[in-house]
Amino acid sequence: MLNTACNQLPKTEEIGAIGTGNVVLKLTDAPFPVSLVDKAMVTIDTIKIRTALAMSSNGKGSDKKPEKDGVYTVLSNKVQEFNLLDLRNGITSDLLDITIGAGSYDLITMHVTAAKVILKDGTVYQMKIPGGSKSGLKIKLVPELVVETGVVNEVLLDFDVSKSFIAQGNMKAKHGIKGFIFNPVIRAMVEKHSGSVFGKVFENDTILIEAAHVQILRADTIFSSALTDNKGKYVMIGIPAGNYKMVCEKDGYISVQADQVIVKAKGKTAQNFKLTK
Repeated sequence: MLNTACNQLPKTEEIGAIGTGNVVLKLTDAPFPVSLVDKAMVTIDTIKIRTALAMSSNGKGSDKKPEKDGVYTVLSNKVQEFNLLDLRNGITSDLLDITIGAGSYDLITMHVTAAKVILKDGTVYQMKIPGGSKSGLKIKLVPELVVETGVVNEVLLDFDVSKSFIAQGNMKAKHGIKGFIFNPVIRAMVEKHSGSVFGKVFENDTILIEAAHVQILRADTIFSSALTDNKGKYVMIGIPAGNYKMVCEKDGYISVQADQVIVKAKGKTAQNFKLTK
């Protein structure tokens, strides 16, 4: 696990609250078809966080609009490279551990400088970084991160590899892959507002199913997903508290759905799946 610690207040234009608190930023990933891919690498340098925007009435009842831009605090200028395929099934890597001013924060920006995919046969595909990402990827914090004096606050960044590295050609055949397009998709979640879902996928008591695709859906849209390991186990972390639907599928098996899967803040929800052919 990588860890960068700093006990000094980073430079910023102003701090709107007295006192400081700790912020720990962790990186994980959503699943990616790995039968042909060895590594999905990203290089990150600058990471910033924005104080929550002040809001004011726009004269239309309770509607609000931003009153002014928030102030950005630099959290890290360290160049860090990660293989996102190492960060699966609940595994995280610490991006930073830093002390910042107490207050509310609503946005993280992350500057990605390089990305590449390395196939298991050694073929390397270098990605072009989208032009709009030069100032940093904007990752909203919903709900906002409230930093309290003397309190450690953990924030999880889920880098969705399957959506971020878009294969060109046929992903099921190594000679069918023509390249990849990099379109980074990241979500952020304050861990104290979220829980985790874990379980196993099996055919029977002795046959556990590897590489089954487990998905958790919100309003019929995939919110996060995971692939089972060689023991049929999966873990999804940083899931906001609420009720969800889950789907488990694997080629050659009949898909299974679970309704009303309840995730509680700071809780762990068990959900197993039995698949049949």
